[in-house]
Amino acid sequence: MSGASSRRKGARAEQAVVRWLRANGWQASTTRATSGAQQGDDLVTDTGLSWEVKDHGRMELAAWLDQAGRQAAGRPALVIHKRRGVASPGGWYVTMSGADLLRLMGERNGRGNHAGPAEGRDSAR
Repeated sequence: MSGASSRRKGARAEQAVVRWLRANGWQASTTRATSGAQQGDDLVTDTGLSWEVKDHGRMELAAWLDQAGRQAAGRPALVIHKRRGVASPGGWYVTMSGADLLRLMGERNGRGNHAGPAEGRDSAR
């Protein structure tokens, strides 16, 4: 797949996630829509999360999660990646670090940040 067609596929996946988030009551746009170019997070949302969107035939979870973590600026980071044969992002996969999962759960339940912002992100594979 050429670079241009790969970028178009990525942009379509980002737009699908934006539509899905909006349909479920969240504010969302792509960074392409707000700046004209891809930079940092793939999406700008009111969720408090750093969003990385992927539509690749081959999963490279470690690299994708590392990228999301570098861009997160202290927020919990996630990667939402297209599941083959599933059109709606509601059926796609979501990957995040265990440390970010604990942060998200703690924030939701008012229990604070139990794991620390980077704990477990750079652990040996």
